[in-house]
Amino acid sequence: MLDESTSHYREIIDEAARLMSIYFQQAIHFSKVVQLSEPDRRNIILRLLIDNPTTHMPQSLILKKTSIDKRSFDVAANDETEIEQLSRFAHDWAGLEFLTSIKSTHGPHFYVGSLAHKFILIEDLGLDHPSLVGPLTRPSSVENIQKAEMALIAYVRRVGKMHADTLGKANQFTSILNKIYPRALRYNFISETNGLEVLSQLRLLTGDNSHELGNEIKDVLEFSKTPGDFNVYLHGDICPDNVYFQGNEIRLIDFEFGDYGHALIDGVYLRMSMPSCWCSKAVPDNVLQRMEAIYRDELKQRLDLAADDSFYNKQLVYACAYWIIRALQSLHKINLIDNEWICPSGPVDPDSTWVPKENAFRPRILSRLATFIACAKSTGHLPQLCKASTQLLSHLKKIWPEAQNIDVFPVFSKENVNE
Repeated sequence: MLDESTSHYREIIDEAARLMSIYFQQAIHFSKVVQLSEPDRRNIILRLLIDNPTTHMPQSLILKKTSIDKRSFDVAANDETEIEQLSRFAHDWAGLEFLTSIKSTHGPHFYVGSLAHKFILIEDLGLDHPSLVGPLTRPSSVENIQKAEMALIAYVRRVGKMHADTLGKANQFTSILNKIYPRALRYNFISETNGLEVLSQLRLLTGDNSHELGNEIKDVLEFSKTPGDFNVYLHGDICPDNVYFQGNEIRLIDFEFGDYGHALIDGVYLRMSMPSCWCSKAVPDNVLQRMEAIYRDELKQRLDLAADDSFYNKQLVYACAYWIIRALQSLHKINLIDNEWICPSGPVDPDSTWVPKENAFRPRILSRLATFIACAKSTGHLPQLCKASTQLLSHLKKIWPEAQNIDVFPVFSKENVNE
C-alpha cells in the first residue's frame, strides 16, 4: 500500500516486487511501504512489508536506492562525480552480496539488486537503529561505562571476525564488484598523487626536505597498496552509527566504501579516534588496550602472523601513518590551517550529552599526530615521518593556541562520573 509520501516510488517498488517474486519463486506483493530516509539524504531507504509472507520469507525488507545526480560536477561544493556515486552503489551491493555469499552475518542478508534502478534489497534489521553512538555519548556513570565497554567489545569482535572470515577471498569480492560496475573506484589505499600532496605540505610546514621523509611516505603508500597476508575485506567507514545492535550482537551496515585492504587500517580505528566519522572522540588507554587485544585475538584465529609481536607492531605503526596521511589531506581540502571547521553531527539519542557545536576538527589532527608519534617512537619505525610529525604538531599548537587534544567520549569523562 502506497501513501502520498511513497506513491512516486511506484516504479522501483513494482520492480522490487518482481525481483523478489523471482527470488522466492512465487508472487510477492507489499502490504505497506514506509520511507525511512530524510528527503535530503543521498540514499532513499524504504521499508517494504511483505503481504502474507510464508514461513521461509522475512516479514519485511529494506530497499536502499542510490540517487545518481548527473548535474555538472562542482569541486568547490564538494560534489560527487557520477563515477563516485556509481562506485558507492557498486561497493555497497558487492560488499553485502559477498558477505552473504560466504555465509556470514557481518552485515544484513543480501537478496537481490537492480542495476537499472540502482537499488538493493536487503534484510530488515529492525524498527529502531540502536547504534554505538548511544552507549558512547550517554552521561558518564559506572553503569553506562560498563555498557559502553560491552558495546565496544561486541564492535571490535565483529570487525575482527569479519577480517578473519574474509582472508584469502579478495578475488571473490572483486568478481562481484566488476559484475556490477567494472569502472568502480577502489578504496582503502593512498594514491601516489595524494602521497605527494601530503609530502609537499609536510616539507612546507616543517622545512624537512630530506630524501628519507619522501622514502618513508612511499613506504606507507606501498603498505596501503600491497597488504600481503593482512589483505582482508574492510568496511571502510566503521563509524559508530554504521553499527546496528541486535541484543548483545552487532551487525555492520552501509558498505559503500567497503573494499579489500590492510586489516589494521580498520584495526587502529579506535586508536586513531575513529578517523572517518563525525562521531570522533578518544577512548581511555586501558579500554583501548583491551579492545585492540580482543580484535587481535580474532585475527589470530585465521592469521598466524598476527601473533608475531615484532611484525604486528610494525604494521600498527604503518596503519597509524596511513591515517596521518589521510588526516593531513584535510589541512588543504578544508583549509584547516586558517579556519577551524565544525564537523556536522549525526542523530543522537535523547539522553546523549554530545555537543554538536563543539565537534571541531583541529583537535582530531593534533590527537592523531600525537598518537602516531607515540606509536612510532615506541617501535622505532618510520623515524623521519615521526620527526616531521613532531615538528608539525609543535607548529600547529603554536598557530592553533585554542585547540586542545580530542576529548574522550562523553561516557568516559571522569569528571562527570555519577556513582
